Amino acid sequence: MALKTCLIINPAAGKKAGLTTNALGVDDVKALLERHGIEADVLETERADHGTELARQAVRDGYERVIAAGGDGTVTEVAEGLVGSDAILGILPLGSVMNVARMLGIPRDLEGAAAVIERGEVVKMDAGRADGGASSRFFLEAAGIGIDAGVFAFTNEVDRGNWRMIVPLLRYFVRYRPRRIDVRLDGKISRFRAMMVSVANGPFIGAALTMAPDAQLDDGYFDVRIFTRFSKVELIRHFISIVGGRRAYNPKVLLRRAKVVEISSRRPLMAHADSHPIGSTPARFELIPGAIRVTVGGDAALKSAPIASAPASEPPSSEPLPNEGARFRPPLTTATH
Repeated sequence: MALKTCLIINPAAGKKAGLTTNALGVDDVKALLERHGIEADVLETERADHGTELARQAVRDGYERVIAAGGDGTVTEVAEGLVGSDAILGILPLGSVMNVARMLGIPRDLEGAAAVIERGEVVKMDAGRADGGASSRFFLEAAGIGIDAGVFAFTNEVDRGNWRMIVPLLRYFVRYRPRRIDVRLDGKISRFRAMMVSVANGPFIGAALTMAPDAQLDDGYFDVRIFTRFSKVELIRHFISIVGGRRAYNPKVLLRRAKVVEISSRRPLMAHADSHPIGSTPARFELIPGAIRVTVGGDAALKSAPIASAPASEPPSSEPLPNEGARFRPPLTTATH
């Protein structure tokens, strides 16, 4: 019996730096689903956070499957509206980067993505909630504090076509210095001097950067990476290594796991969730285990699949990660946008 399905589509998806990267319209998407035997009622987002409102209403209206068609922002909004429900999230990647689709093994090819939804292999994935004082934000990829949060704030403006932000971005990067921070992992506090802290739910963040290559979406823990006394040159080399597809290792990156991460500092440091500014320290990041039921492809960055399988035993929280190479390696370390 076919699932009662709702399609939530962002008609403005697929723009980067003011340029259109995907011209697929609502009728095209509906026809695509019909070719795969999926009938769906269509709703269009009209503003920020509208996807969450529409998804919550879809749950109240009894939809069993909700398909998000858009970029990572649209997917995250729709996912937030499904938290705690039995509705299944499907993804059609219309955006320019699509980190969430990559992490779930969903192909960028839309016919292939529709086939994943049609096949209906479902898992439960974790999510996160970030609070930076100015705002609270749900996230699927990664959050954190430090230099990257500021860089994201500037590059988001460039993505909107505001090229004047390039000079302030370079000035911010050159002037930034490591700061003293207190990091509390599941109640255990440590002090560091660090450039940034990444709190990762999955491997990718930003422009498909593998910030946490071993992070898995259903293991019940954040992968926490503390970038300690990096120089600017070391940080640039580290990120060039990531962009180049290499599995970057640096002894100055401390690896931990935790369900709740709290970070404070003497001087406020910018915080972000899925590359969006949320304020500054003190910041808190909390894992929501098994938050969403979602259809996945064959190369998902998961610990357990399918959904009916018994969960593997969990390691103690706040412990250093084992050797990076000993854990699952995501199938995609680089990707074109």
